[in-house]
Amino acid sequence: MSFNRETEERIQRFAQVQSQNYLEEAEMTYLEKLRRKSYQTKDKITRKASRFKRRSDIGLDAQNDMVLYMSDFMADLVSQGLSEQEAFEKASEALKLGSGSEQSAYMDERLRQYIESRDPAEQETIGGFFGGFTLIGLTLGGLIGFLCGGGRTAFLSGGWIDTLIGVGVGLLIGTGLGLIAQGLITLKNRK
Repeated sequence: MSFNRETEERIQRFAQVQSQNYLEEAEMTYLEKLRRKSYQTKDKITRKASRFKRRSDIGLDAQNDMVLYMSDFMADLVSQGLSEQEAFEKASEALKLGSGSEQSAYMDERLRQYIESRDPAEQETIGGFFGGFTLIGLTLGGLIGFLCGGGRTAFLSGGWIDTLIGVGVGLLIGTGLGLIAQGLITLKNRK
């Protein structure tokens, strides 16, 4: 079901805020929760962390999940006779973190499972591939550009452009190989 533009924007804003709340709650360890309560610094930490989380793929995935779930929930409410405004109010209240509703518990559990299933070693491996392939590409590209440009003598008299082109091509090749490695790792882990 499609809602009017204003309602869609309200759903997006609500989902952005609430998905971050769910993510923050799911990612906190017991000690972090104790520290959060004892030092009363939740607002400061949350603001600093949310700048990074809003930009992350995980934050965007959580926000998109929230939008889809909320839209479906609202569509059910509208089909039961509620107006879009009433459906938005009821859905936003039910999906707000800590509301105690069945929908809130579902979203909380879903994001907890997602966070717990993430493997930090996988992210390290992907980063290692990117870094390794990029360095290899830069080194080989620069070396090939340097040698094809005429070596040291030609480098000093304008051949540096060949080396620079080689570095650029090497960077692109290294990044491409890193993306392929990321795709293979992700595909392997989804099976």
